[in-house]
Parts: sequence; structure tokens; C-alpha cells
Amino acid sequence: MNDVLSQLRRRPVRRFVIHATIIFVMLGQTACTRFFPLDAPADAKADQLVARLKQTNTDLRRFKCVGKMALAGPDLPFRSLRAAVAGQLDDQLRIDMFAPFGGAAGTLAGDGRHLFLVMHPSREYYKKRFGSGNLHRLIQIDITVRELLELMVGRVPIDDHRSARLVAGQAGFPDRLELVDSSGRTRQRISLDESMTPRRSEWFDRHRQRTHALTFTGLQSIEGFRLPERIDLTGSKGARVTVVLERYEANAELNERLFAPDNPWS
Repeated sequence: MNDVLSQLRRRPVRRFVIHATIIFVMLGQTACTRFFPLDAPADAKADQLVARLKQTNTDLRRFKCVGKMALAGPDLPFRSLRAAVAGQLDDQLRIDMFAPFGGAAGTLAGDGRHLFLVMHPSREYYKKRFGSGNLHRLIQIDITVRELLELMVGRVPIDDHRSARLVAGQAGFPDRLELVDSSGRTRQRISLDESMTPRRSEWFDRHRQRTHALTFTGLQSIEGFRLPERIDLTGSKGARVTVVLERYEANAELNERLFAPDNPWS
């Protein structure tokens, strides 16, 4: 009799342990699904589009042009300048800005090893190690020299470590390409026109806050390359840079010393 009572007492305990184990396993699976999301299935059409966008003007490695540049920001007054720009991918750039009434206003350059800033009105000269080449401190927009050069040859920078998916637009709206990270967060959104040509790109941080945006306006054909007529960059805090491409020369001959200006007052 005592043995039977002992078994009856143990059975509820045993059942509780079994049920608790099952619930724990189920919750564990749910938690894993929530915090370690399964990879989304590959989007073949999106991957093909990304590959095509990365091949845009890949034969265009050097350029020089004269155009208009406008700068504005929350702490800066609007300024519109003429500018001469030269670049060589992946990391050599020079922008010479001219004052509205003539004369040099300033030079921004990078040779892949150092960044240079020459301010003619105040006779200032700065040289610092290139690092990542990020231009945020200069133009208040989170973009690197390499990415700016890609824009200047008509190509939207795309991170290689993102998964792509193509989202169909609703009536009256174009399709868009989204690049997501391993947690499923959209880190870049590219808006496309009817010919699947990129017209706008937005970048986001891991908190889904927009860091900066790009807009391509117009289209011109130069020596067989398709290039925008105007590039607009905007930062998260109101900084704006506009470049209008004029007198563009593709694959121009460039002197390497062009990208490492000396101190004109030394």
C-alpha cells in the first residue's frame, strides 16, 4: 500500500518534469527564432540586379570635370561655387573650389594615404592620415572618398555583406531594392525607375535611423558611359552637397601628384 502511494505521489512530479521540459524546449526554439532569425530565401532577381548595378561603368577608372557645387548645413550658410574635380578609383580625389568672383577658395584632396585640405582665404593647410577616408568631419555626411568616387562615375555604392531583396512598388510607385543585414534590418534602400536604373539611395544604421541619402537627377551619355547630370547628397542633420557634372572627360590622363597638394605658403 505504501508503495502504491509513493508511485502516485511520484507520477504528478514526473508528469510535471516532462511537461516543463517540453515547454522549455518549445520556448527555447521560439527564443532562438526571435533572436537568431533564419536566413530569408535568396532573391535571384534581386541578386542579378545587384550584380548589374555593381558593373555600372566599371571601365571608367579616371575622370576630370568642371561643374557647379553647392554646400549647406545646419551650421553653414548656403554656398554655391564653381569646382574642378578629378578622380582615380579607388581612393584618389581632388576638388578645387573657386570663389564666386574669381580666385581659388579651397582644395580637398586625397591620395589614398593622406587627406589634404587647403583653405586659401585663411591660408590654412591641413594634412592627416587617410584612415578610412571618411569625409564626415568635412562635409557632415557619412561618406568615404571611395564612395564619393563611385558616385562621380555614376555608380551607387553597395555593401558586399548584405542580402538583397526586390520589393515591387505599388501603383504609381517604382520598384525598390533593399539590402538587409543578418538580423533582417534594412541598411540600404535603392529606388529604381521604369528601366531599373537607380535614382535614389538611402542608408540606415542598425537602429533603422537614416544616416544619409543620395539622389541622381538627369542622364547624360559621355564616351559611351551613362552618367547623372546632378548628384545630391544629404546627411541626417541637414547637411547638403550638390554636384552638377559639366565638361566631363572620361578616363583622362592624370598626374599622381595632383592628389597630394603641397602647402602653397611653406
